[in-house]
Amino acid sequence: MAKSKYETHVLPYLDRIETWAKAGATAKDIAAKLHIAYSTLRKYIDEGQDGDERYAALSDAFARGCEISDDAVETALYTRATGIAYEEKTYERVLNKATGQYEEVCTKRVTKFIPPDPTSAMFWLTNRRPDRWKYKPEPVNGDDEENGSGVVLLSPVMANPGPPVPEGGAADG
Repeated sequence: MAKSKYETHVLPYLDRIETWAKAGATAKDIAAKLHIAYSTLRKYIDEGQDGDERYAALSDAFARGCEISDDAVETALYTRATGIAYEEKTYERVLNKATGQYEEVCTKRVTKFIPPDPTSAMFWLTNRRPDRWKYKPEPVNGDDEENGSGVVLLSPVMANPGPPVPEGGAADG
């Protein structure tokens, strides 16, 4: 009996699949590396997640790899959303007179701050607190025109402003 694509192209590479997923490879990227169709790989992963024991090892390896890279991106997004202080160092090559060797010596330390990024904060909050943060707020009391559109109506300064008046005189007309 001939072996399936799973047995020949996937199963021997479970460690690599996890490593690729840890490095941020998508299922499409991994399918290309394994020389199989994306739909085939996706089918194996989905069936493993649905309880098919034949593909459980693949689903687990892929999930473990993705979790590590997803956690790293989540941490980076949080850091970018809240801002971060870091220390920047400047080094110079200096001749050590005692040894006659050049050494790298830190000559300057500066603490810098990357301010919070509003877009990152909005993205974080819309995903973590969807009950309070949405891209499109729902209308209040079902009245989209007046309460939920996000448009602010301003009252006019004058009832009928007319044409502009030139400086130093009244308008002709």
